[in-house]
Amino acid sequence: MSIYEQLRAQQELLVGLYEQNIEGAVRLQKTLAEDILPGLVDELGLDEDDTTRAREWLNDQESIFRIYKRHKFTVPFALEHARDTLLWRLASIPTTTYRHSASLIRCLPLTCRDPFERPILIIRVAEILRAPGDVREVLVHHMEQLRLNLKALNEGTNPGDTDGEFVPILQYVALFDIANISVQDTNMDLITWFIFELIPRFPGMLAAVCVLNYSWAHSGVWGLVKRVLPKSALSRIFFPSRDELLQYIPRSALPQEYGGTLSTLSELEDPLENVIAPPCELPQPSSSEDSTPHQASSSGLQPIPRIGSIPPTSHLNPYFGYPVSGRNTLTPRLRHGRQRKRDLLRTLASLWWSRWKHRVYALLCIALALVIVTSRRRPRIFGWKQPCAGRAKINIAGLRIVSTAAETNWVWVWSGRGASMPSADVEVVALLAKTV
Repeated sequence: MSIYEQLRAQQELLVGLYEQNIEGAVRLQKTLAEDILPGLVDELGLDEDDTTRAREWLNDQESIFRIYKRHKFTVPFALEHARDTLLWRLASIPTTTYRHSASLIRCLPLTCRDPFERPILIIRVAEILRAPGDVREVLVHHMEQLRLNLKALNEGTNPGDTDGEFVPILQYVALFDIANISVQDTNMDLITWFIFELIPRFPGMLAAVCVLNYSWAHSGVWGLVKRVLPKSALSRIFFPSRDELLQYIPRSALPQEYGGTLSTLSELEDPLENVIAPPCELPQPSSSEDSTPHQASSSGLQPIPRIGSIPPTSHLNPYFGYPVSGRNTLTPRLRHGRQRKRDLLRTLASLWWSRWKHRVYALLCIALALVIVTSRRRPRIFGWKQPCAGRAKINIAGLRIVSTAAETNWVWVWSGRGASMPSADVEVVALLAKTV
């Protein structure tokens, strides 16, 4: 099956889900704006600017729908995710957005689309891995630009120009150029952070990833990355050749470096540059002593309380099962610096107890009731001897039983002889002692 056929099936499924669940997303959006946001304003003491920023994100219907879809249209989970994302945005995204001197994620001109009218991104992985300093805040900035770009595209589209029900642009198609990278260049911490911490804040924005310039030399890198990717993401990753790429995306929508008829990538206009104004340079740290709080204050971040911790079983925990802490960082980190087995066992025990505690309580109550009832009927459970009240002879060979006792409660004391001789009869004497 070609890339076009696979992505067409995914697009048809997405359109169907959007048409069926957009009303639920609108209700979710209304609940967030009318119930969740006022509570956060009172809890955190947000000023007018912070409230405006929060409402701007809540008014992005496509972002709310993507969160709703990520949780399989389950309202409680989507509400929790949206609330946590809103807290993260207030703490991590500055009021004034800065532009990096070298764009790590580039968007092709708006006229360049895939067959399903989705914008095309080009990401040169080597530039990200070899960029000086910590590029995490820059990647957060780029992801916010991508969200705002989709929002601007949908707001500029007239629903009356489309046939049938209007379906907005929900996703991008990304071309990952992995030329000139090796296993030594691979930063697994950055890759893990991007997949498990940043992507959940901007869910569902990538429809497909086409890995370009892949060769046998990159098999080691792909083996490392493949281990941390979820199965849902693996189904959207393709490794096309130049001809297969041109069969999916026309030459008129690709730069010269990738077999297209457009100008070189450096000469093409990047729509992301016009998303947020005014442009300015991202301040670079002058020394290793510059801390994250200093950069945050210089970039216009408001003193919003950071998220102190995330439960080990939260869906937003990038290290599920392990305790994390978000203090003095934009994203959560392992609380103890590593994944300890004792923390995982503690989480598993907690999950088991939360699942079975009611049944355990019920079994304990039943066992206690049985002990009480049994103790009342048999106050002396263990055996003891009393004066003989009767005698019974049992002939094992002849199966003849003689008993002269009529009482009901007895303690049996057995004695046997001739057990070593197979043909010998065994006389069993039963001392029937009446219980007190």
